[in-house]
Amino acid sequence: MGSIDTTKMSRRSFLAFGGAAATVAAASFAGCAPAGDRQADATQGADGADGVATYADGRVAASELEGSVAVAEQISDFAEELSFDVVVVGAGTTGVPAALAACEAGATVAVLQKEANPVAQGMLAARVMKDQSTEAGIAAYLHEMHELNAHQPDMALLKEFADKSQDVLEWYEDRLTEIGFDACKESDSMDHVYEDGNCFVRGLLFPDSMQAPTTALAEQAVKDGVEFFFNTPAVQLVVENGAVTGVVGKAEDGTYKKFSAAKGVILATGDFQNNDAMLAKYVPDALVFNRKQINKTGDGHLIGLLAGAVMEPGGHSKMIHGGKGCFREEPLLAVNVNGERFMYEDVPYGARNTILRDQPEHRMVTIFDANYSDQIYGWGSDPTVPTVANGTPEKIAAFVEDGTLLQADSIEELAKAAGLPVEATVATVERYNELCELGADLDFGKASKYMQLVNTPPFYAMPREYAVSAIPAGLLIDVNGQCKNADGEPIEGLFAAGNCSGPFYGAIDYSLSTMGLSVGRCIVFGYLTGKHVAGK
Repeated sequence: MGSIDTTKMSRRSFLAFGGAAATVAAASFAGCAPAGDRQADATQGADGADGVATYADGRVAASELEGSVAVAEQISDFAEELSFDVVVVGAGTTGVPAALAACEAGATVAVLQKEANPVAQGMLAARVMKDQSTEAGIAAYLHEMHELNAHQPDMALLKEFADKSQDVLEWYEDRLTEIGFDACKESDSMDHVYEDGNCFVRGLLFPDSMQAPTTALAEQAVKDGVEFFFNTPAVQLVVENGAVTGVVGKAEDGTYKKFSAAKGVILATGDFQNNDAMLAKYVPDALVFNRKQINKTGDGHLIGLLAGAVMEPGGHSKMIHGGKGCFREEPLLAVNVNGERFMYEDVPYGARNTILRDQPEHRMVTIFDANYSDQIYGWGSDPTVPTVANGTPEKIAAFVEDGTLLQADSIEELAKAAGLPVEATVATVERYNELCELGADLDFGKASKYMQLVNTPPFYAMPREYAVSAIPAGLLIDVNGQCKNADGEPIEGLFAAGNCSGPFYGAIDYSLSTMGLSVGRCIVFGYLTGKHVAGK
């Protein structure tokens, strides 16, 4: 087992990012045919409305491929052929644990990555603490998660997460400890208490984002023998007699390389937020928002679809949040860029984007006054809990100091500082205060306990720029991560994990009922899928 090749990176350059030099013997792929007739056949779209070509029995539109590196037409000319037990596509929060797990299980492993280095986002990974929960409590938690996601998830996937997440996250933390990485800590925990029991969820926090631990573990994976191929996007799956037997990667010089996978290919490329055609097809509500990531063009989804996989049924969840700041959860007065109130502010934080979709510039500004602490305590929230309010006096002062939060002695001055129309903003605050005095929100119906006057200086304005963090939806899989075809049958040799797979969610908006569930799910199923495929 070796380290890194084809990008011709030196060991020094890998350890700076990461990477390492290695040579890999070419392997014979006699008789293998990429994706067979599925990829070679282009047909008219189902409704023929725009005349675009579609592929794989109509499941992939030409416009989707144009926004991706995926190639539909069969590739047959290869500059090099390489052989491994397991090939992982994507070196991120899901792909790196998958590669490590497969390597630990004794498999030879290659990782293809479109970028020049591992890429990961997020900072909190959740796991269910089985040793501090009751069986009935875990069952109730699964019921709640299923209901919060519009009854769409595969219950087997939710159960697998609840059953295995503690062990996998402990493995993840142990691996980091072994290599001297200590920039993580236990985060806020939440005890989900039900009538018949409790389910205790604990977070693992990485203050500098998942990029740091993912890079550190990628470096360790190289030492363990995993071979990384950076700047080598996977553009097509190799299919033989209906089974996926490998991946075609595109090298920096434009040539193609064939990677065989004796045990299986794991798609771990993340989501498709940067592919507008896919967003328009699956999550049109997200199109108007900016995107927090780059290069997430649905490559794994598309090459999977071209090889016969299908997208999860039902709705695709979107994760669209408003960035850093204070009181993100709290139902304080909010206005749009025209200084107008536009919603009942007690809508859940994760769902506000759906309302902002139809507002100018899709932005909002939260306004509150010097009495914020008493008001928030009064309706039962705790401003000292970072994941809920992030609003201790010290943090408020720090946000004002760095310009995240605006402060002024009058609403007029505050509106100017926030770039809001002064007259309209003043009128909005006056109307809001009238409703507060009345004790009823006659305009939008917000719960009366949240109707608190905004009349005591200093006044504060918290601008919120909403953007897409992730589209956590993907190819239909079973509990082992194996992709299914249109008949619901497993596709031999093809697996997916993390945001390239589903159905684990299903509500219109990603639920924040379990903080860190997205990252936790990616790590857990990356590891479990890698271990399963290597053990085949």
